[in-house]
Amino acid sequence: MIHSIINESERTYDIPTDNRMTDCHNTIISLSTTDWEQRITAALREHHIRLTQPRRAIIHWIACQPHVFSTEALAAALAPPPTRVSRATAYRMVDYLREQGWLTRIRTERGLYAYARTLPGHYHHAICRRCGATLLIDGCAILDELNVVLARHGFRVQHHLLELTGLCWRCQAYKQ
Repeated sequence: MIHSIINESERTYDIPTDNRMTDCHNTIISLSTTDWEQRITAALREHHIRLTQPRRAIIHWIACQPHVFSTEALAAALAPPPTRVSRATAYRMVDYLREQGWLTRIRTERGLYAYARTLPGHYHHAICRRCGATLLIDGCAILDELNVVLARHGFRVQHHLLELTGLCWRCQAYKQ
């Protein structure tokens, strides 16, 4: 089976997956800029949240980010005219999007927090340590074997958070 991922230039690359990965329902989710932006806009309308110009600008800026980003970077990017989004509005909107499941908070190697686009629900992330490119992974079946090992030692998992870090294909090619 073949699954697709979207890179920062919105081109789709087909990546073959082995059958074990497909059978356990772990897949890489394609999350294009326009798809994410349309989904979140529809959800906000459904919840009767006003789509003010600052909110639209924030959503669009985040949608265009191929890598993890900080709220400070968002606020700095949208503070100048013509958007003039206040720092407080940027922080409130990031908090709201995170609470609603549209952003996930990721702890960087420096101990700071950054954010990545996601979808409401339970997902995991693979993050490039060099450029911050993020892959969205749907499914937890890959953790079943780990749960079995932990259960043998009397440990029962109640919650998990899986963040994988490494180098994306571009950064691997650049290093060589």
